[in-house]
Amino acid sequence: MSKKKTWQIRDVILVGLIAIVFGVIYWGWGLAWNGFVSLLTPVALLLTGSDLTGALTGYAVTGKVVTAATVGLWMTAGPLAAMIIRKPGAALFGETFASIVEMVIGSAWGPENLIWGIVQGLGSELGFAITGYKNFRLGLWLSVLTGTIVAFGFNFFKYQYGLVDRTFVAVLFLIFFLSILVFAGLFVWIINAILIKSKLIKK
Repeated sequence: MSKKKTWQIRDVILVGLIAIVFGVIYWGWGLAWNGFVSLLTPVALLLTGSDLTGALTGYAVTGKVVTAATVGLWMTAGPLAAMIIRKPGAALFGETFASIVEMVIGSAWGPENLIWGIVQGLGSELGFAITGYKNFRLGLWLSVLTGTIVAFGFNFFKYQYGLVDRTFVAVLFLIFFLSILVFAGLFVWIINAILIKSKLIKK
């Protein structure tokens, strides 16, 4: 491996700092997520009924939609770490470490955070790996696609989307993609551009 792709102590520290910052953000967003689901569930109940079955269905539907709409935020650390460090494994390490920080602080999902961190980190990492870690700008946009496929695929099997209406599943996939595009794509691109313009990192 070339020296350019070899990890240095500075790289580990930078990714660690990114992960810590976003781990705290993820933790805070987790609290907001629970709040959104609680607030929006009554709306879903109006559409599904007010009995026990309707309540459970309403909560499940709301949870899936809110998750799809916000998943991109939980996938920001990895791509940002990759764009700043520009080394193989940065996206996976950044996302995984951020999930550990979130878990240690006190996430409602506990150890499951680590699983999500690895899955989402791998999804993002694939996009940069496809370019051979030679074109990180292209890798960022590819990571949006690979991240969406991997994260949604994990959700599909974990939450048995195959038993859900296909149109609803298609809508969820679109929301997943748009959320990741905005947060893990455009947002990361903007932050990276600001850091380059400020000469805090190299172009």
